[in-house]
Amino acid sequence: MPTVNEIREHFLSNAPWVDREKTVDTVKAGEPSKPVGTVAVGWMATVYDLRRAAELGCDLFVTHEPTFWEHGAPEERNRSARGGLEKTRLIEESGIAVLRCHDTWDLWPGIGIRDSWARGLGLGELVLESPDRWHAMYAIEETTLRAFAGRVLSKVQAIGADSVQVMGEASMKVSRPSVGVGCGGPGIDMIEAGSDCLICCFDGASYWSQRERFVECGAGVITVEHGTSEHWGLEALAGYVRQTWPELTVHYLDLYPRPWTVGCPDSSDSRRG
Repeated sequence: MPTVNEIREHFLSNAPWVDREKTVDTVKAGEPSKPVGTVAVGWMATVYDLRRAAELGCDLFVTHEPTFWEHGAPEERNRSARGGLEKTRLIEESGIAVLRCHDTWDLWPGIGIRDSWARGLGLGELVLESPDRWHAMYAIEETTLRAFAGRVLSKVQAIGADSVQVMGEASMKVSRPSVGVGCGGPGIDMIEAGSDCLICCFDGASYWSQRERFVECGAGVITVEHGTSEHWGLEALAGYVRQTWPELTVHYLDLYPRPWTVGCPDSSDSRRG
């Protein structure tokens, strides 16, 4: 059986784009030399996911986002604060080790966060990607922003999202949507490259500094939650762990809380089509 640290080393050794000295992909809890037989993989090591992992007898939880609500390693600030205390006790009592797999998996070729997001949305033809591979533009048959937003919604409803937010003229024509790596884009670079619709997430694209600017630059904007944009990537990570270490029992968990929205009837606002 591999150890926690051997699993971490596998990802780092296959991700030359990651700076080992600065990466957040570290062991957040537990003993790095611990042998692993059963693994849980999830977008966040929420208390709900960790409880389920403990029930399943997991030795390791591989998480993409922070466990203690702090991006930088080693996530110390909130461990003894409200919320963190319960999670810390759960981890210690269950003996689960927690490993973050973020910087490595974001850009993992073909099945990482960005590529899995595009595939899940049905964006087939890659037109171009940014030099750092964080952003990519795709070709679709021309349609209206409203129709394309409906298509995006139909895809993400299957993974627990109940809505998408749209900015721009509903009747505008779009044929070159772009996506990024989770909350890392897309941005102005994709508009300058010809993208007419940017699919963003709320965590990474604030209204005043980015999304409103995108609209002024002539692009439509579709916004989803951070977890929605990375959901398929984490399913792919679970599959990768299962394939790479067939001797392990692997569970994919996605019990993180989904936001839900309260809507209102369409108004006569012409921007809504």
